[in-house]
Amino acid sequence: MSASTFQNHSLINSFVIGIDIGGTNTRIGLVNTLGEIVSDSRIDTPLFFSANLFLEALALEVDFFFKAGHKILGIGIGAPSVNLKSEMIENAANLNWEGPLAVTHFLKNRFQVPVAITNDANLMVLAHQYFGKIKYEHFVVVTLGTGVGSGICCNGMLLNGRDGFAGEVGHLIVEPLGRSCHCGRQGCLETYSSANGIKRSIMMLMAQKYGSEDVFKDIKINELDTKVIAELASKGNQIAIEAFHLAGTMLGAALANFVVLFNPEIIFLTGGVTNAGSLLFGPTIEAFNQSLLNVYPEAIPIEQSVFGESEGAVLGAASLIWNTYDTTNN
Repeated sequence: MSASTFQNHSLINSFVIGIDIGGTNTRIGLVNTLGEIVSDSRIDTPLFFSANLFLEALALEVDFFFKAGHKILGIGIGAPSVNLKSEMIENAANLNWEGPLAVTHFLKNRFQVPVAITNDANLMVLAHQYFGKIKYEHFVVVTLGTGVGSGICCNGMLLNGRDGFAGEVGHLIVEPLGRSCHCGRQGCLETYSSANGIKRSIMMLMAQKYGSEDVFKDIKINELDTKVIAELASKGNQIAIEAFHLAGTMLGAALANFVVLFNPEIIFLTGGVTNAGSLLFGPTIEAFNQSLLNVYPEAIPIEQSVFGESEGAVLGAASLIWNTYDTTNN
């Protein structure tokens, strides 16, 4: 199904709300039948240490679109650690709240429209399936942000697994007994190749090799992000270059393992970390090619997604409702 399919219905003035709940921020977008985000807003997720306060803040943002008089068919949500059976967020490592969060049931009761939810890593797959111009039957989308997640498309279908947790690539162990992870284990990919992982590499390299004379000593930890690190790397800062090289090396090896399992046609990378460009893609592709099993006769491309992380996530969330509505109205 695609955006063009939706145009066969009398839905030109109808909208769906797409919500992407992330560890850094939550984005809410109003999406039309063409896959255009006509209006959006954001919430700073870490501001809310109470799940109930977060839900009320989210409801206020959603209510704004309803009060504007739009015809809204439903609400699609992407979030980390979603149990697709219970439709709850369960102990997400990058969110402040413990225990299950019943966001789906909360919004259904509040707004009396259909609400659907999936794991955030699946959103980019859905965006490519429904709103992407180039179609693939077998592909993987890896999101590199606060954490690392992935969505998998096999035979044109989203792979969820038994409970919806398929594709937790961020928690592949790439370094046994390596860095501690929020999940309680050690050596997960996320601890090296996410934005937080790259920051940890900076701190490690400062302590182990370069000391206090480096420019990083003058940057406050809460002001340090991958954009700043990439800018310093482009100017030749060795710590920044090595941090991205480690992130890419770990990522490339993990992606080679993914190919053994799923044999995709292409791998897309998205998220804020990918804005570093060749600083990340160079070592990633090098490690990927070195680690790839030689039974694969053709090169498997690794490309940056055409959708920005925020845009693609909101579109993917909205497609949950567009697809359901289209299926039930044919």
